[in-house]
Amino acid sequence: MHLHDVAGVQVGLETLGDEGDRPVLHLHGFPVDHAGLEVPLERMYASRPGWRRVYVDLPGFDIAPPSDAVGSSDDALRVVLALVDELADNGPVALVGMSWGGYLAHAAAVRRREAVAGLALICPMTVPDHDARDLPDVPPVQVPPEVAAGMDAADLAEFRDVAVVADARHAAFFRDAVLPGLRGADPGAVERIGARYALTDDTAHAPFDGPVVIVTGRQDGITGYRDAWRFAETLPHATFAVLDAAGHHLHVEREAATAALLGDWLDAVGALA
Repeated sequence: MHLHDVAGVQVGLETLGDEGDRPVLHLHGFPVDHAGLEVPLERMYASRPGWRRVYVDLPGFDIAPPSDAVGSSDDALRVVLALVDELADNGPVALVGMSWGGYLAHAAAVRRREAVAGLALICPMTVPDHDARDLPDVPPVQVPPEVAAGMDAADLAEFRDVAVVADARHAAFFRDAVLPGLRGADPGAVERIGARYALTDDTAHAPFDGPVVIVTGRQDGITGYRDAWRFAETLPHATFAVLDAAGHHLHVEREAATAALLGDWLDAVGALA
């Protein structure tokens, strides 16, 4: 991960793969960083050569310093659009977004239709107002004692809030790839963006004609799946999946199924070359 200047701010970038490979830009959730996507998705890409994976940390997350120029989702989108423009020099870019990153990815695709080849949305946030979301009623997860051992109370509470499959594998992912992002996010950046979370030029139901896959968790109590289904109906070439026994970390809890769906999407995007 290194700092990269774009649109007048600094972002964190990690690029994996060969220079001539098709670019895939990955956008993280809020308020975490790139590791929550990179760690499980790189296992998928290991068997799928030909893709240049670009993971970004937006200003205020991980190594990317906060900036007064990024204090809203509108500002974050401006940075994403500049990255898309850079990466699209040699052809259209595929976008992968998780949660808030999915919200930004779709908005970027609508605004840069010729530069975006396809969208993969993992547990996308489609309704910015949390109180307005159509969420499933999810009972609290029971964390086995051997998994909870060693977690402090605050970390365990946060794990319970997001976990559906509370096994040792998910707990290790949460500890190593999620908690550092949560703890490392700049509080001021989180407060500013959180207060202006909705895009002012609303594109929530604007169509995008490229290949789209939307993967949601049946027990996702953060962004849910029903709002995402309504969103999918606006996209003419969208594959939609709701996976049982999965929440907001379904790409870990149901990793094989998620990888299969994303792999099929990559094949569709690659066929457009």
